[in-house]
Amino acid sequence: MEFIRFLQKESGPAGRKIALVTLLGGSISGLIVTVILGAAAKTTDKGTSLRYLLLFTVALAAILAAKRYSLRATNLLTESIVERLRLRITDKIRRADLLFFERAGSSQFFSLLTKESQTISSTAGVAINASSSLVMLVVSFCFIAYLSIAAFILALLAIGVGVIAYRISLEAAEPQMRETLRVENTFFEHIQHLLSGFKELKMSAVKNRAFYEGRLHPLAGDLRTRRVGTNNLFVTTTLIMHGAFYALLGVTIFLLPRLTTIDNGVVMKISAVILFTFGPLLEVIGVIPFVAQASAAIHAIETMERTLDAELSGAIPVNFGETPAPWSFREIEARDLVFTYPEEAGVPGYTVGPLNFTLRAGEIVFLMGGNGSGKSTLLKLFTGLYRARSGQLLVDGQPVTPAALPRYRNMFSIIFTDFHLFDQLYGLSEIDDAQLNRHLADMDLANKTSYYEGRFSHLQLSTGQRKRLALIVAILEQKPLLVCDEWAADQDPQFRRQFYEVILPELKRQGRTIFAATHDEHYFHVADRRLKMEDGQISVVESSLN
Repeated sequence: MEFIRFLQKESGPAGRKIALVTLLGGSISGLIVTVILGAAAKTTDKGTSLRYLLLFTVALAAILAAKRYSLRATNLLTESIVERLRLRITDKIRRADLLFFERAGSSQFFSLLTKESQTISSTAGVAINASSSLVMLVVSFCFIAYLSIAAFILALLAIGVGVIAYRISLEAAEPQMRETLRVENTFFEHIQHLLSGFKELKMSAVKNRAFYEGRLHPLAGDLRTRRVGTNNLFVTTTLIMHGAFYALLGVTIFLLPRLTTIDNGVVMKISAVILFTFGPLLEVIGVIPFVAQASAAIHAIETMERTLDAELSGAIPVNFGETPAPWSFREIEARDLVFTYPEEAGVPGYTVGPLNFTLRAGEIVFLMGGNGSGKSTLLKLFTGLYRARSGQLLVDGQPVTPAALPRYRNMFSIIFTDFHLFDQLYGLSEIDDAQLNRHLADMDLANKTSYYEGRFSHLQLSTGQRKRLALIVAILEQKPLLVCDEWAADQDPQFRRQFYEVILPELKRQGRTIFAATHDEHYFHVADRRLKMEDGQISVVESSLN
């Protein structure tokens, strides 16, 4: 079983200790019924009753102590496993290439690291309880064998029916659970579309209706149908187990005395043991859907981890514990760079290149071109986020090898169109509060957000304000190169002019190099040179008219 195999692999010695204590607690739980039956048979003997009471008290204390240890240790172990799992996968994600991350989709990673890992965590405690109950059932049925072999055989038949029903339901449910998980991830992805595209859906009743009624609503219905179908399989299992239990009880009381020569007192004891096991039996049955869900979650997580391992198998390991040394440069050259996106559904991917251009230290270069011309791809290639199919990047004539990519990327501060704002200034050990506050005031953000106790007070800003805050962060990083992709597109005329005529010249004066994609023809004179992209290639290289 996937869930048991996963726990064995991840738990180590601590898991074996928990299993041993659980086995001990379950065994005592099974034996306590013999104490109860023995005490019931000796009610007139006060001395014997007192001994049974003492045995019962000791057994109960041992059961509670074992269960307390098992549950507390399982809780700690499970959360430790989930922590290791999340950190292991997130570490692999941060080492993967951007293209892999874009194609895999962030919503899938998010679901696996939150919902699915939490499913594993919440199942472990329930499974430990059920494991103890299972041991108790085994011990109880061994006691039935001691009382009557015929009754034990009947009990084995009932257990056999339950095991067969369990295997059938599990084999039928596992593929269905995995498909349900896939549909659920798709549904959550569309919920993300709803939240991210709220404004666009609000503006168009036709688009709103098409999205909700044409896609989201059918997905929700499909998810409901799949969940109900899967759960119904376990309902059938539960009914079979219940039926087998009551059939065993009925056969023991009504037929066993007629089939064998057995004392009525023994029949009563066997019936009492069977009734005593009913609660633990329900607990064992009830854990089956949880274990199946956890198994599906484990399968999805391990599949993604194998995909990540395959992605990283050819990559040179990066030591993030070391800060790459600053890489001073006179010029960076892109020589015959070619990049092709992977094909989709048999359709060849878009190709950019061959690209040939040089960026010199301390200059401002603008990248022009229409939508779809390849500007953003060029910027990702130039910053080392995409790996070229052919060609190379050279720093002062030296090729940027895969091993040198972390150091090369460390030269850049980037603000792409799909940029992300962190609430903390990660990577900046010393922050000049006065300088930061001055930048916030210059960008008209002082009354919108503040930096307090190591984080920004809030990031619920307009797109233009968020871009201005991202620019402040990029300036504070003091990297030698600043790359912007249509930064001014969401700014009002005042900040657009300030960006081109004040900020960029000041950064140049400080020795920074700027490479910016832009459509703002009125400010082309600010650049030292301009590159123009058309159909994935650089078609024009122009010097400033100044």
